[in-house]
Amino acid sequence: MTRTLDRSPTLQAPRFGPLLGRMVLAGLIAGTLSGVYSLLVTERAIEPALALEEARAAPGGGAHDHAGELFGRGEQLVGGFLGTLLAGVVLAVLFTAVYALVRHRLPGQTDLARVYLLAGIGFGIVALLPALKIPANPPAVGDPATVGTRTAIYGAVLLCGIVAAMLVAALVSFLQSRAVSPAATATAAVGALALLLCLILVLVPGNPDPIAADVPAAMVWDFRLASLGQLAVLWATLGLAGGWLVDRLTRPPITG
Repeated sequence: MTRTLDRSPTLQAPRFGPLLGRMVLAGLIAGTLSGVYSLLVTERAIEPALALEEARAAPGGGAHDHAGELFGRGEQLVGGFLGTLLAGVVLAVLFTAVYALVRHRLPGQTDLARVYLLAGIGFGIVALLPALKIPANPPAVGDPATVGTRTAIYGAVLLCGIVAAMLVAALVSFLQSRAVSPAATATAAVGALALLLCLILVLVPGNPDPIAADVPAAMVWDFRLASLGQLAVLWATLGLAGGWLVDRLTRPPITG
């Protein structure tokens, strides 16, 4: 018996409905694992910041009054987990829409490789680049009056990251159309990306909030690393689970 399996990049694109269904399932898995990470890791990094806030609110050593809080800490944890789960689904929907648009432009001979690549690009643009330019701060750090400014900076970094990715993709397409060797194309793409990222990090304003003297540096960095780790779990799981599920959808049948 002869087995043939065509894994060429010219395979027919999957229909959007089945593609969306499988990516939403991957988003549910990603949101669940990210939520578990939040409960086990991120919350442990938040606790010292909450304790610092309570100490500031009660300088005389008295207990912090929780009567005015709309939700208790337990309810906040449950709400945060459900919010992370919802974020995974929403991210999966957006990821599916982008993937359907750019699938034919992504390198790779299988949908598994293409989904992995797009998830890596998404993590770099949405999570890693903002974490380098305007990293997350725990509750005890940050002036409420600068929320709008910080949001605008994050949006600017995100937009610049998307533009940078599009420019690099256009450069790669141009070089490929001129029959430039893969090694030279990859070198040019990496160099252009490094230059664009350096420009973003230098030209876009940073976080306007200074870290107060009573905030331990270790507490801030523990929270920042935990937050970035949670995003890494979300994107990695979306890419791994989504790639596996979509690859099963588009894999041609084995004939014999």
